[in-house]
Amino acid sequence: MDGFWGSPRSSTPEEARSGAPPPLKSNTAHLTDGGETIEFTRLNGRQYAGKLLEISWGRARKKKVDTSSSRGASLHAERNRENVLKRAKTAIRRKAMHNNLNYMVTGTTRACIEDRAKFGAMVSEWERRVKHFLPTWETLIVLEKQERGAYHFHAAVHGWQRLTLLRKIWWDIVGGQGEGTIHVHAPPGGHEGNSQWDIVRLARYLCKYISKAVGEDHVFDKKTYWHTRGIDYPPVTSILVQSGSEESWANVLIPFSPGRKKHTWTDYNGAIGRTANF
Repeated sequence: MDGFWGSPRSSTPEEARSGAPPPLKSNTAHLTDGGETIEFTRLNGRQYAGKLLEISWGRARKKKVDTSSSRGASLHAERNRENVLKRAKTAIRRKAMHNNLNYMVTGTTRACIEDRAKFGAMVSEWERRVKHFLPTWETLIVLEKQERGAYHFHAAVHGWQRLTLLRKIWWDIVGGQGEGTIHVHAPPGGHEGNSQWDIVRLARYLCKYISKAVGEDHVFDKKTYWHTRGIDYPPVTSILVQSGSEESWANVLIPFSPGRKKHTWTDYNGAIGRTANF
């Protein structure tokens, strides 16, 4: 993460173009010698494999708390669902990329299981048994509903998998061979013999699946995705910059990555945002 900030330090985005980052501050509000109060915003930097970088920020905003409805019965259910989706997609992208999840396996059943809780319990049991035989095995799982109404799951993993073992465990759960299967989910244009994913592309596909799940059948207080204990977030390196200059600093500090597209997203007039080179 040192590549984000470098040295020596500068005071403006223009000075930083020569490679110097903003000065660190210990408080979000700083009183100058002239008595003027300057507000600062924290930039959070994350680094992934292949020199992929992102910076995010969020200024403090006043939020009106909804106290007129009981838990699970909000008057703003649609807005809350959108917020759930945003948080889930951000978490999935960061965890999938940080843990270098570059293969995907998909599990299906012959029976048309439309009960999300029942199917989720089956998948959790499959995960638990695989972990018993392969203690270092890690995965991140999302569910998807097929057109016929039945559920299947997508499990993002790292490296080539012992498919014979994964299938045998799944068959034991679904009632035997022929009652379901586990197969390698190759990226579009790929095939089972060449099924390694680009980590950014795989993360985006998982986000697409979670978008469908939350949009179709999200249940309050139910998990939108889950993963084994070893899947974690990337470490964060933070720095404080003057409020209002977050986007300028982010664009200066994030370099272009060959073959990738650098982009910036902001909302609430720049109060929150993200810049990444992938």
